[in-house]
Amino acid sequence: MKKSKVLILLGLGVLVVVVLLFLFFLKKNTTSGSDFKIGILADDGVAMVSISSQRKMINVLTIDSEARVWIPGGLGWYRNVAVKKILQQEKKIGLMRDILFYNFGFVPDKIVVLKKVADWRNDFWWQFMVNGNQMLINEEVLKNDVDQSDDFLDEIMVRDFSETKVVSEDLKLSVINLTNQDGLATFMTKRLERLGLEVVSMSNDNGGEIKKCQILYGPKVTETFSWGVISKLINCPKNQDLTLNENEVELYFDDNFSTMIKYPSYKK
Repeated sequence: MKKSKVLILLGLGVLVVVVLLFLFFLKKNTTSGSDFKIGILADDGVAMVSISSQRKMINVLTIDSEARVWIPGGLGWYRNVAVKKILQQEKKIGLMRDILFYNFGFVPDKIVVLKKVADWRNDFWWQFMVNGNQMLINEEVLKNDVDQSDDFLDEIMVRDFSETKVVSEDLKLSVINLTNQDGLATFMTKRLERLGLEVVSMSNDNGGEIKKCQILYGPKVTETFSWGVISKLINCPKNQDLTLNENEVELYFDDNFSTMIKYPSYKK
């Protein structure tokens, strides 16, 4: 009997040590400069959470159930409350990343599919354990359609949801629209800026030497965290250009890119 108690106590001790080590390393990772971002797809709509230990903030953006969200790839505009059902019907849950970036300029570390948006707290309870009572929680609500909310999104996405590492690295981006589609450069610029990137110029150039979607970058760009984000977001050929400054990037968007995301369907 005594031996069983000793074994139980030893087991509990090991468990406590494992949990403490887990929390220690988790704490270390969350303070490394990169925020933890959650994209939520629920029966009551799409939502976003950004947990930043550097800012000591948990920011939550929910969207009114009747506000319309754009689904890239040709599906068009739908009420927020209907997005999950549409994606399930079309078997395109994988479009969530595109929805979050092309509507809000938000790039999640993890996407969760839930019954209700508020359930994210149950799934990520460990974030509260790690950060204790040090974090302030700020909640915002998007009340209107995404394309009618540029001013609101430009303010809160940069202020509350931009990626801390991206902001600190200070890459300089130029966005060039190679198509005849009006507004594509502005559209992409807004999404990139909401992510925390700095766009120093945007232009239309469908008569220049470059005809295809591509990314040109300076000598030290690939050493940055931001480069990894850009590379995953934009699936175009990437080439180093030694004539660019070390922290400079040029993004060229062509008709194939516009067709891929079905950009014309964004314009109601």
